[in-house]
Amino acid sequence: MARVMRDDAGVEQEIRFCETDGHRIAYASVGDGPPLVFGAPFVSHLEAEWEQPRARAFYEQLAEHHRVVRYDRPGVGLSGALHGPPTLEAEARALAAVLAAAGGSATLFACSCASLGAVALAAAESTRLERLVFFGGYASRDDIPEATRRSLVDFARSNWTLATQMFAGLHDPKASRQEVDRLARYLRGTADPEVAAAYLELDLFADLRLLLPRVTTPALVLHRRGDRTAPVARGRELASLLPNARFVALGGHAHVVWLEDARDVRRALAGFLGEPEPEPANGHSPLSRRETEVLRLVAEGLSNREIASSLVLSEHTVHRHVANILRKLGHSTRAAAAAQAARAGFV
Repeated sequence: MARVMRDDAGVEQEIRFCETDGHRIAYASVGDGPPLVFGAPFVSHLEAEWEQPRARAFYEQLAEHHRVVRYDRPGVGLSGALHGPPTLEAEARALAAVLAAAGGSATLFACSCASLGAVALAAAESTRLERLVFFGGYASRDDIPEATRRSLVDFARSNWTLATQMFAGLHDPKASRQEVDRLARYLRGTADPEVAAAYLELDLFADLRLLLPRVTTPALVLHRRGDRTAPVARGRELASLLPNARFVALGGHAHVVWLEDARDVRRALAGFLGEPEPEPANGHSPLSRRETEVLRLVAEGLSNREIASSLVLSEHTVHRHVANILRKLGHSTRAAAAAQAARAGFV
């Protein structure tokens, strides 16, 4: 059975379920064209992520030329319960099930720890993947002392609330306090502490270095230079161990692809796939500088009161700016206006 979610901008994502190893896996798709499957990140929630204007705009832009497919790991988000400790082999089987449900072979976009399942599957069944794109990925996390990795897993299990604050700050080191709080709330809503800790243990202790030389699929490795969650050296090592890979270092700091301007990501992806490069952002914004500042915070999910505090304005002034933004962009809701502005490059 499918659930079709329509946002205020009229864009739809269709949520369906597939089965593997007794697990019920939720996956969402949007758009038409060749499949572009996103590997599941550490923790996620298909519906909650789709409500983030920046995330929605990023996937929507890719959906202009692709059928974009995302999924939640077992025990995470909308997927069914996790049965037993996660393994590399189980990650590969879950990915294979989603690929089969999506229609067969596809380009895989593996962000961060999604590289685990991607590499495990590509090493075993290279024909399942046409191309591989890694973003913020790694071959191993032996750059972190083993005792520290153990402490991080225990921390996630014993105090998931504080752990999500820490992860949010690492994922977006340039974010404001309100933005970090919002991302932390999103992370807390994706999984319970036991499941999060189980996946964190796999993500921190798995080692792909023996598998990578067997992955002959054409690969593009993208990594932001300022990434603090997985330093750029991790991406360079990953690319060096892949027989058929190209490494591209990007500007920026955010570990999550849509938390920062992703136009350079889309340009690199278009070049790798042999597609026309995205049109340059429309620089003729109808918004004033202050309205742009307000809309950028709207896109981050802040309320009028929080925006007023951040910009040192009265709440009434923020309300007026929001009303002007909606009028100029021709939308009746904040979410729709933020999504349009993100697509056009106004924010």
